[in-house]
Amino acid sequence: MKISKMKSIFEIAHLSNDTVRMVGLHGIGKSQVVEQFAKEKGFHLETLFLSQQEVADLIGIPDMKDGVTYWSKPIWLKRIEDAHKQNKHCVLFLDELARAPLEVRQAALQLVLEGRIHEHHLPRLNGLKTLVIAADNPADLYQTDELDPALLDRFGNYEVEVDVNGWLSWARKNNINPIVTDYIAEYPDKLHFIPEDDSDKGATPRSWSKLSDLLNNFESIDKSLYHSVIISKLGSVVGNSFLHFFNNYVKIVKPEDLAKWLDKEDLTTQKGIEKAAKKISEKTQKIEALAASELANKIKELGKQDKKWYNILTTFLDSINVEVFVSIIKTWKESNEDSEFYFEWAESVPGGYIFQKVLKIKEDA
Repeated sequence: MKISKMKSIFEIAHLSNDTVRMVGLHGIGKSQVVEQFAKEKGFHLETLFLSQQEVADLIGIPDMKDGVTYWSKPIWLKRIEDAHKQNKHCVLFLDELARAPLEVRQAALQLVLEGRIHEHHLPRLNGLKTLVIAADNPADLYQTDELDPALLDRFGNYEVEVDVNGWLSWARKNNINPIVTDYIAEYPDKLHFIPEDDSDKGATPRSWSKLSDLLNNFESIDKSLYHSVIISKLGSVVGNSFLHFFNNYVKIVKPEDLAKWLDKEDLTTQKGIEKAAKKISEKTQKIEALAASELANKIKELGKQDKKWYNILTTFLDSINVEVFVSIIKTWKESNEDSEFYFEWAESVPGGYIFQKVLKIKEDA
């Protein structure tokens, strides 16, 4: 399953008082998708890295009063209870479950099975339990232990894989350096790349995100260090490819390039747009489908801030492959986030040109 789909799984699991476990390669965004879900829903998120936990961290420590043993409340549970008092639903994220020491996994079993540890219970809000989500790496590829069948049976288990389009969408919203997103749009197979040579480092969505932070500060270091920094994050195979792309980035088509090329074109009429689109197609004829989609999405985001980009967007879309054009606008039309923009932009196009083109494409099909 594409990892971007997991937010819908979390939603239904929460409404059904179920638990979820994701299994996928390292660095593909398992933690990030949980964080996105909690942020978008306004839930409190409590993350426990179980591989680094001791039993006392998870369940508290024992104490005796009047001959009766009590267990202290762990700090993570207190934070959940504090959020519950503010009428917030909560997510408890158990990361690296299969890497946890045996005694920690056994303690987690009661937490998952019964929603409690000793006399302390995970809170409910409006009849809905605290949502428990776990994440693991595949046991056949990593040094992880097999989980107890009783523990596995309590989860809805999902194998997840990287989602290039989902990652690019996330990247645009989180200020990932445009050189990174343009490279991934051009070479989507490099988003998560595992080299055949075990001695070489691979690239993951996590490492691309960190490289973006470093690129934003490249001006403060000597250019002779660029290669070393890039290789340190991506490995030699992807790193050398990205460095070549980085050094030639001026040749990549950007929204600003389109605006410059179309500056003196008449984009107020259908005829003018069609003429300008032919001009653009000559300059972008080698652009790949995903790169075209990424460029269109960048113009769309600019259009949300300034409507002067509307006709530039129309012209660019008119210049690209028909199948790619249909895929892009279909995605926007059906998106909760972009549908409002889609209709406002499409209705602003001279003569309803976009709607006419869509209808013609359907008729021809």
